Amino acid sequence: MRLEQSDAELFYQLWFPLLDFVNKKYHVCPETETIDQRQGVDASDAKAIADYLWSHIEVIEEYLAIAELPKEYAQIVAGWKQCKPGRYILERHLKKGSVFISAEDGSVYMVKGLFSTWAEMLGESPVLLDAVLIPFRGSIISDGLVVPYHIYFFGKGAREDFKEAYMNAKRNHTIHFSF
Repeated sequence: MRLEQSDAELFYQLWFPLLDFVNKKYHVCPETETIDQRQGVDASDAKAIADYLWSHIEVIEEYLAIAELPKEYAQIVAGWKQCKPGRYILERHLKKGSVFISAEDGSVYMVKGLFSTWAEMLGESPVLLDAVLIPFRGSIISDGLVVPYHIYFFGKGAREDFKEAYMNAKRNHTIHFSF
């Protein structure tokens, strides 16, 4: 499952100006003059800027104070203060999204892709990855800057543990579909 194309486009319309603001104000990547969706951006620069943002979440309020966004868009960006950075196991792909299990606390999230499904991007599960989960219009997505680890084989015991974590969350109705 992924966002509707118009929602994925909206995410990037909101995301790139925020990254540009962070970079210009805090000089995270000084060699990058501007971050513009039409011109593209180096992925490593975007990751460095996003990492700064997620570790200094108060910057979102600074941005919203000057951004002059429509109320709905400002609420979307403000919601990103609820971000969940961490290491996750992408356990399985379903019609509603892909199942991410937090390696830190075992929380289970149903995460949608942006323009592509997680299966299209990362293939078969399970996959260990670093990601930042954020809310977007009643769903959970990532910031698009995911770092997968090249672990090609999880043992049977590990795969069973991941499955059990998902099944327990399903039985207990504790899968997070939104924040």
